[in-house]
Amino acid sequence: MIRLLYRNRVAHAVALVAGVFLVYYVWWRATQTLNPDAWLFSLLLFAAELHGIVSFYLFAFMVWDVDCRPPFRLRPGLTVDVFVPTYNESVEILEATLTGCNAITYPHTTYLLDDGRRPEVARLAAELGVEYLTRPDNRHAKAGNLNAALARTSGEFIVVLDADTVPQPDLLEKTLGYFVDPKVAFVQLPQEFYNQDSVQHADDSLEESAWHEQALFYRLIQPGKNRWNAAFWCGSPSVVRRAALEDVGGVATDTITEDIHTSVRLHARGWKSVYHNETLAYGIAPQTFQAFAVQRLRWAQGTMQLLRTPDNPLVKPGLTLAQRLNYLASMMTYFDSYQKLIYLLAPSIVLFTGILPLNVPGVEFLINWIPYFVLTALANIALGRGQFRFLLVEQYNLLKLFVFLWATTILFWPRKISFQVTPKNVDTSVTETERLLLRPQVAVLAVIGVSVVLGIVNLMWGVTASYSRPDIVIATVVWALANAGLLVLGVRAVLRRLHARTTYRFPVRVPIGLTDVAGRIVPGTAIDLSPAGAGVRLDEPAQLGKSVTAIVELPSGLIGARGEVRYVVRQPDGSLKAGVRFIALDPADRERLVFFLFVAVPRSLSIQPPALEPAARVA
Repeated sequence: MIRLLYRNRVAHAVALVAGVFLVYYVWWRATQTLNPDAWLFSLLLFAAELHGIVSFYLFAFMVWDVDCRPPFRLRPGLTVDVFVPTYNESVEILEATLTGCNAITYPHTTYLLDDGRRPEVARLAAELGVEYLTRPDNRHAKAGNLNAALARTSGEFIVVLDADTVPQPDLLEKTLGYFVDPKVAFVQLPQEFYNQDSVQHADDSLEESAWHEQALFYRLIQPGKNRWNAAFWCGSPSVVRRAALEDVGGVATDTITEDIHTSVRLHARGWKSVYHNETLAYGIAPQTFQAFAVQRLRWAQGTMQLLRTPDNPLVKPGLTLAQRLNYLASMMTYFDSYQKLIYLLAPSIVLFTGILPLNVPGVEFLINWIPYFVLTALANIALGRGQFRFLLVEQYNLLKLFVFLWATTILFWPRKISFQVTPKNVDTSVTETERLLLRPQVAVLAVIGVSVVLGIVNLMWGVTASYSRPDIVIATVVWALANAGLLVLGVRAVLRRLHARTTYRFPVRVPIGLTDVAGRIVPGTAIDLSPAGAGVRLDEPAQLGKSVTAIVELPSGLIGARGEVRYVVRQPDGSLKAGVRFIALDPADRERLVFFLFVAVPRSLSIQPPALEPAARVA
């Protein structure tokens, strides 16, 4: 606790120093640096800086205190419905989620809400003993599906889980206690992911501190919003009070981001929200850049739709000022795209034209700009408490740049938008699509590259433009190269991902035995495992046939599977690695394997925020 307090004090001190300096910096930029000979260019660059400064103040406001915890008391005897809405997710994905639902220890009823009206999904529900609900149409997509289920169920509380989100057994014991406060409408949980090789993860290592693109929001910003009763509903995973939803007419259907829209209505009606900063469910992160772009586009377009409705949180009656500021901070992230575009293109404009957006001596500029940059970076890192990783944040901002630019056009060009489900399975032919989606970033890279070459040529020979301030131009070349470096990092992070499998293999180490052609069991170690197959490192030389029997040693005991050997390769260390596809598994063995992989393993591999013990318990 002392160490945490010390870290908070340091973060607060750095943020205060940065905040005071920014006031001076804005005054200096506005009064001493604008170039009247290039007023539009000059104002655009100044506006980009102002956007970043306002965003910094809002970020500091949100994350100043991330340890506020509402009253909590364990509450037996409540009635709970678990809703799993689905449309086109595979049976294998649903099987994992429903297996997790069945393992929830608090008494509950699980409902599979199938908007795909698929016979195989109905069979799966029957096999796993969960209720199956459907409806005659898909009106209002996911929101309509949830509302239809609300009308046909009766639990006091509702757990909402996306089709790919596998809950932990103690999810309800860790969350229902917050509802001791009768005004709490929902408890939102972090979104964490078991497929840590996804495009939104920093790398495909499985270190305990694996960072992903949503880590800053779920591990820091949402906990900070608790202080202001402004944590908003993200749909899954969450627990919602039925009475609260009924009070606002059900899940909002006017936009394609029903979760944040419903949050606004609940907060405006005086309901409270809670964010519980402990991972109690694991889902599938967008594996490819295509899936990543589909998801982020839907979020951004839905937010733009919300800004056009009477429920716009900036003007809707009933919200506190702090809640409005929190919503504003989260919505402003979609307009960062304009700031990033200005920052990307400004150096090239200078190098192509010789026009400078600033009218200030180079030394004076550096004396003021360097403290501005360093202080804001240090303050963001300190306030980020390990989750604000400057280069990674900027890298992903540039990857989302053109998706968000397109989404914001909804504000002034309203049009019908269909709800697009984030792809959960990987199409192994997706690489070409990835390249097409990255064309805008590659085009900007090309512009930057040409401008840098031209800038250097002009500095030496003045071929297409003469520069009145060579010192400023040299700094501009460095700025352009830094931009190019961030773009290259992002593009590389996408293109280096390989999508050789359509299902995820968990990187586990469990004993496994395979039969060889002589019928003896050859011992080995499964180094990756899924319900569909395993990668096996053999502990001794062996001659495997095409068909094998695999005996896997799980913590719960042995399971057996008939399998097919897809390849055998010799590793650099001389050992053999075999790829085995499972052909047949006993249903009971399959259930145990699915539970082990999707419920037990993710909790041991994924990052956990610090263990939470509610600070203010109600006796």
